[in-house]
Amino acid sequence: MANTSLGKVSTDAALEMAALQRHERRDWFPFFLSLPALLVVFLIIGVPLVYSVVLSLHRINILNKQWIFVGLDNYLQILPQAEFISALERTTYFATITVAVGLVLGVAMALVLNMNFPGRGLLRGVVLIPWAMAPVTVGVLWGWIFDGSYGALNGLLLDLGLIDRPIHWLGDGTAAFNLVALVYVWNQAPLTALLVLANLQSMPENLHKAARIDGAGGVRRFFSITLPWLRPVLLLILILTTINSIMAFDLFWTMTRGGPGSATTVFSWLGYSYAFQFLRFAEGAAILYVLTVPCLLLAWAYSKLFFPSVESQRAAAVSPDFTWTHRREVESLVDELGAKIGTSRESLARLPLSDRSPMLPPRLRRTLGRIALAFAIVAIFIWSVGPFLWLVVMSLQKSADLVRTPPTVIPGPLTLVNYRFVLFPQGVADGQSSVQATRVPLGIVNSLIVAVCVTVINLVLGSIAGYAYSRAARSRLMRGTLWALMLTRMTPSLALILPFFLVFKTLNLIDTRTGLVIAYCSLILPLAIWMMKGYLDGLPPNLEKAALVDGCTRLQAIRKIVLPVARPGLVAAGIFCFLVSWNEFIFALILTGTPASQTIPVTIAGFLVQLRFYDYGPMFAASVLAVIPPVIIALAFQRYLVRGMLSGSLKG
Repeated sequence: MANTSLGKVSTDAALEMAALQRHERRDWFPFFLSLPALLVVFLIIGVPLVYSVVLSLHRINILNKQWIFVGLDNYLQILPQAEFISALERTTYFATITVAVGLVLGVAMALVLNMNFPGRGLLRGVVLIPWAMAPVTVGVLWGWIFDGSYGALNGLLLDLGLIDRPIHWLGDGTAAFNLVALVYVWNQAPLTALLVLANLQSMPENLHKAARIDGAGGVRRFFSITLPWLRPVLLLILILTTINSIMAFDLFWTMTRGGPGSATTVFSWLGYSYAFQFLRFAEGAAILYVLTVPCLLLAWAYSKLFFPSVESQRAAAVSPDFTWTHRREVESLVDELGAKIGTSRESLARLPLSDRSPMLPPRLRRTLGRIALAFAIVAIFIWSVGPFLWLVVMSLQKSADLVRTPPTVIPGPLTLVNYRFVLFPQGVADGQSSVQATRVPLGIVNSLIVAVCVTVINLVLGSIAGYAYSRAARSRLMRGTLWALMLTRMTPSLALILPFFLVFKTLNLIDTRTGLVIAYCSLILPLAIWMMKGYLDGLPPNLEKAALVDGCTRLQAIRKIVLPVARPGLVAAGIFCFLVSWNEFIFALILTGTPASQTIPVTIAGFLVQLRFYDYGPMFAASVLAVIPPVIIALAFQRYLVRGMLSGSLKG
């Protein structure tokens, strides 16, 4: 009788689940919630993408604006060219070296930050400083450090007596290319470190305790436990950093301009040169569209690796919550962890016993370990904050002291005169005047207006759409549109910038803050939705169900119950949207033409176009002012930022 009753209950539960699934498939409410975001992304990105394809199939006469259809001739002409092949090889090399070095460096930094030591919280915030800085500012800073006449690196080596004359670091093609790669790693590795750190902190310590009891050393535990545990996030980082490396442009624009010669002409710079320097729009569109192919292939791989299947979601929905109270629950958790890292409970139990005595006495090993940890902490601190502090020091120097020969790292008298020139533009030192310095306050205001508008719009649309995708995960329509949204984000920005320019010019949106807000929203909104969905996946659906029982409508339940509870996720998404829109450069460079709408990255880049000696001080002061808001935000809210990005990346 008992078995019959259990069977009946199981059958009823299965029928009820099937009915619920059919209801969810027929429920159009989530789709209508996501529709505004879909329209924003697909209309603003989809139309330019189609326009770009059409453009690449034509040849344009700039004088009479005549379009001549040539089919695939643009592609067939550029593919065999030596400069195209060389640019492809340089891009492959750049992506390979930056991804590999950045991944290794990020994991090493995360392992150190995961240890217990005084000041760990401060160091975690300091590590984010390079990532929070706009690539344009990073390029200005490091371009000056490597400058062949007055650079800090030459000054340091001369002061130490290691060289007798300055070295033109960026004058040699191979050296320049590798130095740009090094700077890119410095700028991007911190995000890898904090994503890995968040995963390390979520790892149950019991696994390592059991391994230590069995005699496994630190190296063995890293390769047998830590590395398999990190495999999902490492795969994610690998894909995203590869795409970002392929699309890298800002550092090449500020540091080398594709030179010397064509030694640093990567794929993105080649497409930019064709389209906006040589005004060969069709050929430039074809080159940039070719750049899209590897990125979309990586996006497809990402969707296969990280978008959970319906079966896995159902399994997760019915799996019990685990605690550490009873032995059976502990064993179940170990099984789950074993499945995640690709091994079994028995394999975990068979970690090799160490029957060898340590080579060094325990006290000596502990002493050496503390010394190594202290050395790593100091190295990470100097690596992260040293260049930023040097930027601050340069901003406090008179322009004449910055161009001393021979160069030296010993600073002259400190002064706030550069900040007075850019904040209260009334001319610069020595009676000179700088038009570019007078544009800094307006550039900061434009950046602030655009970043705030983009953040608000993305939070409103992203939170609603994120909720819809979180609660309708079984719907094929919703999964398909989410996959399409992420594909748009994986499309290289440079592939969109040319059609954006032509379409916005037709709509009279060029050189307007409105145009920047529209462009930024279309680029950032998919990631905002992704982050909010990941965070809302962790909130139980019973929250809004209880509100519905109490008489709330579905929209009221979202507004009054779900969003207030999801405040940490909203903060994380808002920080991310603000930082990305504040630091965006290429769209602001192409879509603006006058100070009325130019953002601070474009204003700083303007110093580099016609740089005179009395502009150096104001340029560095402007760079510090541009860095302060994102750095403060990153330091103050780094826990929210990493938590939100981690939940979005792994819960997808």
